[in-house]
Amino acid sequence: MDKEKNKNLLNHPLLISVFTCLCLLVIFSLRESSKKASISKDSIQNLEKSVELIEKEVGSENEKLKNSQEEISLEKIMRNELLLKKEGEIVLQIPDEEQNKEENKDLENKKNGPWEEWEKLLLN
Repeated sequence: MDKEKNKNLLNHPLLISVFTCLCLLVIFSLRESSKKASISKDSIQNLEKSVELIEKEVGSENEKLKNSQEEISLEKIMRNELLLKKEGEIVLQIPDEEQNKEENKDLENKKNGPWEEWEKLLLN
């Protein structure tokens, strides 16, 4: 008699529907966890790429630092930027083109008197 009750119990529609619902819940939860895992994998790959880029930048900056510490580059900086010189040397500095153009305009304005400048301004 117990066997017949167990068979009837397993074939009961309520038990089958509950079991089906549980199976569907497990399937959906597995699907969601696989989506989260793939998103995590993508974010890890992006972070690894950014770490590689930063490592390359750090490496190039270290190379620049090593090169700037050499005696030749220090002398270049002292001569070009700080305008320092060795004993007995004469330093000539060539002005930029923009400065030359501004000086030429100033000279033209000085050649003309104020009346000529007003005439240029008003008539042209």
